Amino acid sequence: MNNITSYLENAKKQFDVVGIIDLSFWDTNAYASSQKKLSDMIAEHRKDYYAPNERVIFVHTKGDIYVDNSDIGLIFKNIQNEINEHDISNSFVIVVSNNPTIMSEFEYIKKISTDPVPITVIECDNNNEFVKSNIKHHPKSNKEIYTYGSANPLKVNLNEISKKERFLLEESKTFCMYPWIHMHAWPTGEAFPCCMSEHDGNLGNTKEQTLKEIWNGEEMKALRNNMLNDRPSSPCVRCYEQEKSGFFSGRKSANKHHGHHIQKVFETNDDGSYDKFAMTYWDIRFSNLCNLKCRSCGHIFSSNWYSDQAKLAGGDWKKNNKALNFAGRWETDVWEQLVEHLDYVEQIYFAGGEPLLMEEHYRILDELERRGRFDVRLIYNTNFTETSLKGRSVFDYWKKFDSVAIGASLDASGGRAEYIRKGTKWDRVLKNREEMLEVCPEVDFYISPTLSIMNAWHLPDFHRDWVERGFINPQDLNVNILQDPVHYRIDIAPDAYKQQLKEKYEQHLEWLKPLDKLNRASVGFESAISFMMSTDNQQLIPEFWTRTKQLDEIRKENILDIIPELKAIAV
Repeated sequence: MNNITSYLENAKKQFDVVGIIDLSFWDTNAYASSQKKLSDMIAEHRKDYYAPNERVIFVHTKGDIYVDNSDIGLIFKNIQNEINEHDISNSFVIVVSNNPTIMSEFEYIKKISTDPVPITVIECDNNNEFVKSNIKHHPKSNKEIYTYGSANPLKVNLNEISKKERFLLEESKTFCMYPWIHMHAWPTGEAFPCCMSEHDGNLGNTKEQTLKEIWNGEEMKALRNNMLNDRPSSPCVRCYEQEKSGFFSGRKSANKHHGHHIQKVFETNDDGSYDKFAMTYWDIRFSNLCNLKCRSCGHIFSSNWYSDQAKLAGGDWKKNNKALNFAGRWETDVWEQLVEHLDYVEQIYFAGGEPLLMEEHYRILDELERRGRFDVRLIYNTNFTETSLKGRSVFDYWKKFDSVAIGASLDASGGRAEYIRKGTKWDRVLKNREEMLEVCPEVDFYISPTLSIMNAWHLPDFHRDWVERGFINPQDLNVNILQDPVHYRIDIAPDAYKQQLKEKYEQHLEWLKPLDKLNRASVGFESAISFMMSTDNQQLIPEFWTRTKQLDEIRKENILDIIPELKAIAV
């Protein structure tokens, strides 16, 4: 290898050197100003036309900054990004570096370039040792501003990443970060790209395979390649449908909260495999343990559904199925596999079953506390009926963590709540909310109702009641539109009932919008109107009544005694 000084002397003889940009000005502790200086220096040497023999040379002779779990330094990456932004052809650019890993990093750089011709990279010896410095998060993360409903990713500035990265995160209608950072598993062991995935999007089974084996299985590899080539994927149709109605889909949420991992995408192998198995986002349903049997659920996600499902299925179903199922080859298998990911996990989504009744949930919190990982973001979907296990109050844990968001699966109030989510004791839910406001009032709490034909009429009344009680702020409701089971969808409503619902939601929005600071609840109700009015599934009304009457008979209930407005869809 050449000495850098010798190479520069020879380069001046071989090329017409327009400028030499020495990158030694870069200050690890002043990332933003260093970045701007680089941009300004490149702009000084930009020309509308370069003669064939002209070159701009970058001299890279000091240590670089590496974000944890990254194989590419931020200085080198910024050079390529700024060349792209200033519309300078790679043909006229040379990077001279004493970084001993520069050539392997160059392979990644070629993938983010908008120019089919790569820049020229020269690896040289230098007397000064190249020293790497590592940071845990991208330097922009301390300036992030959370804007609800915005698709712009956190921890990264869209103006400071490559055009390819920006397209994937902001413009693509099919790309999602999840296949590079995440995997979802049911209590049955079935693994999926995420919790929104269609059931036919199965990637494998954790009862037969390890998580690592599923990570680079044929299904996951095909999914990654589809997303990199802007092709739709069948497991993702629920997000596509939600986005058409104006909902902020799981795909958009993935890119927003995890877009700072975008460089991992360009480390994907040609066959769609990704060598780094490091799940920074978890959503593993350890078991189906649950104390409720909600109408829109079933035995897969609720152990309490077992007896009702046995009566509905008949035959040998009860003989061939167990009440309690757990993901993994043995009961603690998945937990044991996840332990190695604890040091780099960033976000954990707890759902179920009912997560606040699961030993694994408290085991994770205990281990995070032991490691001092209070920076991990905790997100919950809980029925909020039980808030302690074996003397451990979840409120005492939540107040220790930096970021906790509680989405309470409350579809309605009073008798309606107890009917739709069988086993609910409404007085207990009210008491839990009052206690939480006393112990950890700063924790983000919002209602996350599953909007179905059963609670469609009552939801605005429930929302307003909890605001007036002081239990939530007006914006603290996140509409979760039910898409499956299909016979509970709100678009099964006849036209006349749809119109009544539309008018009621519009009246609710008149009250809500001036108070909704995040526009979260407002968008949910507006999108629900769009979802309901855009499709006609009235043909499913007979199925709704057949299924409802079967379950009513088993549970000795009558839906019209509790939800009389559903007479509007009677057959």
